[in-house]
Amino acid sequence: MSANRDRYLRAIAGFGATVDAVDPSRWDAPSPCTDWTARDVAGHVIAIQHSIIATIVGERSPMNPMKDPGRHAGADPVAAWRAAVAAIVAAVGDDDVLHRIVTTWRGDVTVDEMLGYNVGDTTIHTWDLARAGGVDDHLDPDLVQAVLALYTPMADVIAGTQMFGERLDVPSDADPQTRLLAMVGRRT
Repeated sequence: MSANRDRYLRAIAGFGATVDAVDPSRWDAPSPCTDWTARDVAGHVIAIQHSIIATIVGERSPMNPMKDPGRHAGADPVAAWRAAVAAIVAAVGDDDVLHRIVTTWRGDVTVDEMLGYNVGDTTIHTWDLARAGGVDDHLDPDLVQAVLALYTPMADVIAGTQMFGERLDVPSDADPQTRLLAMVGRRT
């Protein structure tokens, strides 16, 4: 198994555990993502999974992960998430698919590279969903380290983009999760 796919599968498993832990009464609670609820965060991550599948098979994404994301989660975010996970796990299960070259917003990459990059989005949104859902927000430390390694060289480029908030200052001795979240504009 590739390291990227392994991390990706762990990231979606962690997100899924958070989805399962959210009390149904909290799906419309505000999240750390500006103007997004817990449902919006879940819908965004659900739409990303469908976009990855579409990219793998060379089709146009059926969902825009940034536009009205809550509708992708629907009335039953848990069921919508489980359906998305079943589809994405099936799509990336074959080792041969990992070497396929696909075109993404970052240019031409392998599916393996695309999955590795998505670990960051899923991991960060796991924290967002946990905060909105009022559940445990501790992230997988290995995933946090992997995302820090991926994002640190790009910190100045990603700060304040459509994808992330302005980088926040934290003490130099802050733990890795706090440093990662501050890098993408999340206050712990």
